[in-house]
Amino acid sequence: MRLTRIGMDLTAGLLCALLSGVVAAAGDGDRRQAGTLELALHGQALVARLTLPAAQVVGFERAPANDEEKMAVTEALQRLGEARNVLEPMPEALCSVTREQAETALTREDPTPPLTFQGRYAWRCEHPEALLGVDIPLLEYVNGVPLETLVVGPDGERSQTVRAPQTRIPFFDAEGVDAEGVDAD
Repeated sequence: MRLTRIGMDLTAGLLCALLSGVVAAAGDGDRRQAGTLELALHGQALVARLTLPAAQVVGFERAPANDEEKMAVTEALQRLGEARNVLEPMPEALCSVTREQAETALTREDPTPPLTFQGRYAWRCEHPEALLGVDIPLLEYVNGVPLETLVVGPDGERSQTVRAPQTRIPFFDAEGVDAEGVDAD
């Protein structure tokens, strides 16, 4: 199935990883591009894919021009390379990280636009039925940048826009979990 807003293919039983961003692009003013976050729960596997525009993460969409810009790219990759900085499954699900990876074409000599940061993450959850939601600490880091999310779980799939101060995505429509309250638009 092709997802129009997220622009990624979703395959059966698999999805997701994660990407993030920080600084608004120079000259963009209040205009901030949204990142995308796809989450899927399949059995005990929770997977995530994140994509954020490079301009939202480091403030530019070209090869780093100096040591300061190179350091900004390195620091962003380090932050995004740790799953706990991006997503935190609810503790009751007893999830442990099995994959955490971040990358960007900004580390290449002559990167080709559009430039993004991408992250891929996976967890093994001992009690997936207890995974009522996922917290997104990344949203405090991206400074107001919204995430267009797609959540695929046992109850089907759901799309929504999430941004701080709302930092939790519900997985199940359960009592006390308001999926509609997530859209901060």
